[in-house]
Amino acid sequence: MRAPSKWSVCLLALALCALFIALQTPEAAAGDGYFLVKGGAYSPQASDVDDLSEGFNGEVTVGKYFLPLIGAELGVGYFEASKDPVTLTVYPVTLAMRVRLPIPVIKPYAVAGGGAYFAEREVSGRGSQSDTVFGYFGGLGVDIKLLMVLLNFEAKYLFASPTFEGKTDIDGLQATVGVGLEF
Repeated sequence: MRAPSKWSVCLLALALCALFIALQTPEAAAGDGYFLVKGGAYSPQASDVDDLSEGFNGEVTVGKYFLPLIGAELGVGYFEASKDPVTLTVYPVTLAMRVRLPIPVIKPYAVAGGGAYFAEREVSGRGSQSDTVFGYFGGLGVDIKLLMVLLNFEAKYLFASPTFEGKTDIDGLQATVGVGLEF
């Protein structure tokens, strides 16, 4: 009889580890850190930009709950909106606080924060202007935990006013769906 190969043993060990993780209760696999990748839409709402069409909104966040209810989150993102001949592009780098209900599987939360918004407005044939401003936001969301995987749904409202030939409010709604890991 042939001895099992090292690949067969490794595959069996991985299968047993996966089975062990799958049988864990949500509380046993609970972590206080998370990483999310989110994508969705930015809908301009301020009168200075409300004629722009909805655009893409994306964000990568990493966070940690320091108490069962309270955590902090660092985010880096990108959003845009346009209507010929104007294109608005923004790169936010933000720090936020989350307050959640620590329910085992479905975890609703409120989020508030602010940070640097690197904004650029480009007008076809006239060039572009850029500005970096402080902006802030508030919103609501929910994390749904499936083992260590998080599904995330979030909506937040942004307030920021870069200067492009005068002060321009770029306030708007950001809605995202994300996926990530809790660790």
